[in-house]
Amino acid sequence: MQVSEMAPERAEEKIVERIVTERPVVFNYLNYRPFLRDMYLFKKNRSPGFSENAFIYAAGFGKNSRGYLGLVIKNKRNLTSKSILGFSTAMELSAEESIYFENMVLFNQAESEKEKICFFERMKVGARGKKAKLVKILEHQYRYLNEWHLVVLRELVELRDFREDPEWIAQKLGRKLSVEKVTEGLEDLEGLGLITRNPEGKLVQSEPLVLFEDTTMNFMNSSNLHRHFALAAADALTNKSYDQRAAQLITLSIPRARFEELRSEMKAFTKKILLEYATPTHGNCEIVVQLGTQLIQITD
Repeated sequence: MQVSEMAPERAEEKIVERIVTERPVVFNYLNYRPFLRDMYLFKKNRSPGFSENAFIYAAGFGKNSRGYLGLVIKNKRNLTSKSILGFSTAMELSAEESIYFENMVLFNQAESEKEKICFFERMKVGARGKKAKLVKILEHQYRYLNEWHLVVLRELVELRDFREDPEWIAQKLGRKLSVEKVTEGLEDLEGLGLITRNPEGKLVQSEPLVLFEDTTMNFMNSSNLHRHFALAAADALTNKSYDQRAAQLITLSIPRARFEELRSEMKAFTKKILLEYATPTHGNCEIVVQLGTQLIQITD
């Protein structure tokens, strides 16, 4: 929907106000909506008479666009190419800041994994030299969610006979991973804080469980990971013996309204498995296993 076509429902979309005294640094944000909120509140704190309407007018929009800022911040509207440029002007961003802001918007609004990675890479370039720690953390997260071996390596450190030897690890994984990838993976996991060193200097998991919120963005970010393990499961069904694998499949018809209910049941089951089988103490594990559950709507 074009900004000029928006209806007067917007009056209810007020921005929750708080005091922002320092100008927000765009390179410290990975989501453009909190940045917009903080920049607006900063400008309002600096000039008490500043309003959402003033922001919209400064962005080059007219009266029909009143409330648009609040809707965008509340994730009820997206930015268009026109509004990206206008909002950059209203926030008085420099050329470098504007480029980063634009890529951040495109990153957040991307509909495919390929697009998200593309715009994230551009964000990394734009933040280079700006000490943007969040971007570095997200880079590790992307690897964790898109490269299967990081998830496996994190569990591998819990094995009773684990050795921090890339050659030993590569052999343990059946040479499906190079020594270089093992070394890089352990560095990524430490950088993300998912593994750490105990008082004896041994690598261990920082926390027994890593849970990712079931959101649209996390679903998109982890799709590569799910694809890989689906292929690995298919290979296991052919090449693993019965005592090394298990598989079940349910196909049923249900009312459309119960799909979300079934999704919640699946999440509760996953949580129960994690709480029941994830070992809270280090050094008691002997093998790494993987349990996959998928809920797919086959018909439209």
